[in-house]
Amino acid sequence: MKTLVFVLFLSLFSKANEAKPLLVDRSISLQNYNHKASVKLQHQHKLKRLARITSSKAKEITVKVCNKPVVNQKLTHKGQLLFYLNKTKVCMVKVNALDGTIISKVIEK
Repeated sequence: MKTLVFVLFLSLFSKANEAKPLLVDRSISLQNYNHKASVKLQHQHKLKRLARITSSKAKEITVKVCNKPVVNQKLTHKGQLLFYLNKTKVCMVKVNALDGTIISKVIEK
Protein backbone atom coordinates (compact mmCIF):
# COMPACT_ATOMS: atom_id res chain seq x y z
CA MET A 1 0.00 0.00 0.00
CA LYS A 2 2.82 2.38 0.89
CA THR A 3 4.61 1.69 -2.38
CA LEU A 4 1.45 2.38 -4.38
CA VAL A 5 0.98 5.74 -2.68
CA PHE A 6 4.66 6.56 -3.23
CA VAL A 7 4.47 5.68 -6.94
CA LEU A 8 1.32 7.77 -7.40
CA PHE A 9 2.93 10.70 -5.64
CA LEU A 10 6.03 10.52 -7.85
CA SER A 11 4.01 10.28 -11.04
CA LEU A 12 1.88 13.30 -10.12
CA PHE A 13 4.96 15.27 -9.11
CA SER A 14 6.78 14.49 -12.36
CA LYS A 15 3.73 15.42 -14.49
CA ALA A 16 3.39 18.76 -12.71
CA ASN A 17 6.99 19.79 -13.42
CA GLU A 18 7.24 18.60 -17.03
CA ALA A 19 6.12 21.51 -19.19
CA LYS A 20 6.76 24.51 -16.97
CA PRO A 21 9.87 26.61 -17.71
CA LEU A 22 11.73 28.00 -14.72
CA LEU A 23 10.73 31.56 -13.89
CA VAL A 24 12.34 34.24 -11.75
CA ASP A 25 10.74 34.62 -8.34
CA ARG A 26 7.69 36.92 -8.42
CA SER A 27 9.09 39.05 -5.59
CA ILE A 28 11.99 40.18 -7.83
CA SER A 29 10.89 42.93 -10.18
CA LEU A 30 12.45 42.76 -13.64
CA GLN A 31 10.62 45.80 -14.98
CA ASN A 32 12.64 48.95 -15.56
CA TYR A 33 10.91 52.20 -16.50
CA ASN A 34 13.86 54.54 -16.03
CA HIS A 35 15.75 55.04 -19.30
CA LYS A 36 18.89 56.73 -17.99
CA ALA A 37 22.05 55.02 -19.22
CA SER A 38 23.35 54.30 -15.72
CA VAL A 39 20.03 52.73 -14.66
CA LYS A 40 19.95 50.56 -17.81
CA LEU A 41 23.46 49.34 -17.02
CA GLN A 42 22.46 48.51 -13.43
CA HIS A 43 19.43 46.65 -14.80
CA GLN A 44 21.63 44.53 -17.12
CA HIS A 45 23.94 43.71 -14.18
CA LYS A 46 20.89 42.63 -12.16
CA LEU A 47 19.75 40.32 -14.98
CA LYS A 48 23.26 38.81 -15.24
CA ARG A 49 23.30 38.12 -11.49
CA LEU A 50 19.93 36.35 -11.71
CA ALA A 51 20.95 34.16 -14.68
CA ARG A 52 22.25 30.73 -13.68
CA ILE A 53 23.45 29.89 -17.20
CA THR A 54 26.43 31.86 -18.47
CA SER A 55 26.38 33.58 -21.84
CA SER A 56 29.03 31.19 -23.17
CA LYS A 57 26.92 28.17 -22.17
CA ALA A 58 23.90 29.71 -23.93
CA LYS A 59 26.06 30.20 -27.04
CA GLU A 60 27.12 26.54 -26.91
CA ILE A 61 23.48 25.44 -26.74
CA THR A 62 22.63 27.64 -29.74
CA VAL A 63 25.55 26.30 -31.78
CA LYS A 64 24.41 22.72 -31.08
CA VAL A 65 20.87 23.54 -32.22
CA CYS A 66 21.63 25.70 -35.29
CA ASN A 67 25.07 24.39 -36.33
CA LYS A 68 26.19 27.99 -36.93
CA PRO A 69 28.19 30.44 -34.76
CA VAL A 70 26.30 33.03 -32.73
CA VAL A 71 26.36 36.51 -34.29
CA ASN A 72 24.37 38.43 -31.67
CA GLN A 73 23.35 37.68 -28.08
CA LYS A 74 21.13 39.57 -25.65
CA LEU A 75 20.00 38.76 -22.12
CA THR A 76 16.40 39.89 -21.74
CA HIS A 77 13.10 39.01 -20.07
CA LYS A 78 9.41 38.80 -20.82
CA GLY A 79 7.33 38.92 -17.67
CA GLN A 80 9.20 36.77 -15.19
CA LEU A 81 10.85 34.60 -17.88
CA LEU A 82 14.57 35.40 -18.15
CA PHE A 83 16.26 34.24 -21.36
CA TYR A 84 19.13 34.73 -23.77
CA LEU A 85 18.12 35.77 -27.29
CA ASN A 86 20.81 34.29 -29.54
CA LYS A 87 20.92 35.01 -33.25
CA THR A 88 22.91 33.27 -35.95
CA LYS A 89 22.80 33.95 -39.67
CA VAL A 90 20.03 31.40 -40.21
CA CYS A 91 18.11 31.07 -36.94
CA MET A 92 17.10 32.75 -33.69
CA VAL A 93 17.00 30.77 -30.43
CA LYS A 94 15.66 31.73 -27.01
CA VAL A 95 17.50 29.89 -24.22
CA ASN A 96 16.14 29.97 -20.67
CA ALA A 97 18.78 31.69 -18.50
CA LEU A 98 17.79 29.74 -15.41
CA ASP A 99 17.98 26.13 -16.60
CA GLY A 100 19.33 26.19 -20.18
CA THR A 101 16.26 24.80 -21.91
CA ILE A 102 15.30 26.02 -25.36
CA ILE A 103 12.17 28.17 -25.23
CA SER A 104 11.81 28.72 -28.96
CA LYS A 105 13.67 28.33 -32.23
CA VAL A 106 12.89 30.34 -35.36
CA ILE A 107 14.59 29.57 -38.66
CA GLU A 108 14.97 32.64 -40.84
CA LYS A 109 14.99 32.32 -44.61
